[in-house]
Amino acid sequence: MTIADILQTLKKHLVAELVVLLVVLAGGFVYVSRQTPQYTATAQMFASFNHNVSSSGEETSKPGFAQIQSESDYVTSMLGTLPTLVTTPAVLDPVIDQLGLDTTATALAANIAIGTSSSYFVNIAVNDTDAQRAADIANAVGESLKTQLSDDSYSSEKTYVLSYLNLSVVKEATAPGEPSSPNVRSFMFKMALIALVAAACVGMTIEVLDSRLRQMADLQRIADAPVLGTVMKDAEFRAGKPVVVANPSGNASESIRRLAINLSFVSPDRTNRSNVIVVTSSGANEGKTTIAVNLAAALAENGAKVLLIDTDLRKPSVAKQLGLDGTVGLSHLLTGQASSSDAIQQYWKPNLHVLPAGEQTTNPSILINSNAMKTLLDKISGLYDHIIIDTTPLRVANDAAVFAKDGARLLLVASQGVTIKRQLKDAVQELAMIDVTVVGSVFNQMQARKGGDDYYYHYGYSGRNKGHKGLELPSFGKDQS
Repeated sequence: MTIADILQTLKKHLVAELVVLLVVLAGGFVYVSRQTPQYTATAQMFASFNHNVSSSGEETSKPGFAQIQSESDYVTSMLGTLPTLVTTPAVLDPVIDQLGLDTTATALAANIAIGTSSSYFVNIAVNDTDAQRAADIANAVGESLKTQLSDDSYSSEKTYVLSYLNLSVVKEATAPGEPSSPNVRSFMFKMALIALVAAACVGMTIEVLDSRLRQMADLQRIADAPVLGTVMKDAEFRAGKPVVVANPSGNASESIRRLAINLSFVSPDRTNRSNVIVVTSSGANEGKTTIAVNLAAALAENGAKVLLIDTDLRKPSVAKQLGLDGTVGLSHLLTGQASSSDAIQQYWKPNLHVLPAGEQTTNPSILINSNAMKTLLDKISGLYDHIIIDTTPLRVANDAAVFAKDGARLLLVASQGVTIKRQLKDAVQELAMIDVTVVGSVFNQMQARKGGDDYYYHYGYSGRNKGHKGLELPSFGKDQS
């Protein structure tokens, strides 16, 4: 799948993606709004070597400076002890007593963080739900830590290493104006990113799980052929006649005429069998016969000589849709059991002829691939302006490919909500493998919105009009198959 395909998929499921986006953002906002604000106050101190060590009689028991490599190394090494020292009861208990806090040294230590650097600055940060209290605690902790470092009683009996480290307050903590957490802007920005990813995942998941063809863009992408027409679901297709016959001025008739005109633009130059149009679909119930019947009537409407052939010998339906007698047809003509005047019937206009499939046969592919079929097409392609062939779905047989390989133009019909995308892809790949080009496609049974109300279009025929026999063609005997 290319980037263009992904973008098209995301655009197709935009409504679902927007719902996911809003739900995630709303959930994040509700979550962050329910969090208790935390304020962080920071007191800054400077660490230095303490030269003012007591000169009492105990001074000789203290290590002299000569025993220490350097003042700088000493201060640096002692800074590493402060994060642990600041959490001890010796430092925090005085703070709790001074401020009258209702907590313990252990609980208070969880809200204190101390940071040191090679520049000897010590930052004491305190988190609390009250801004002023956070500042008071930070300042009190700094003073308590400084006191403990300068108190000889804190040192061990034999050494007074900590007595050489001195802390000086360089910046007292002040009450912060805004809470440090939750950071609403930062949190909502992260939630927006999460929401976008979640929406995209939902859109792609819907696309993967939806096996049916839903949009015309999908048909264009899969078939890799121009969509020559979109045919809506319409009750007019139930009238029992082609729509150009039943209601010439209706919207359904206009869509069929547009398809007929667009099809003529695909291959304007007349070549061998270029006037033969094969109508097929990837699967059943996609309306290929309906398109073939209506396309033939639309082409014949302006006087063109048109022959409609039903080559679906497995499940013939053209005669039934037009209300013709389908007992004699193509199968009889190809096997020499009937003449062309017996098999071909006139319908609606003198220039519109129909060749039904005839009786069902056990081996229809043999007849479709026979020399008799090729000879028939060679002869009638010069007698008609247009020959419309209704064939078996590609998933059932490759009859359409047989005609297309011999020069006919292949028109692929796909129906919204009916066509299975996987079957359509397989059919198109098989046609490409045998070097058969799909000249165009039809997006059939498309839902439409009219006047703010959804209405659905359906295809189906139950007509009663009978055609008339009339065209005489050369006979085709059994030995030609």
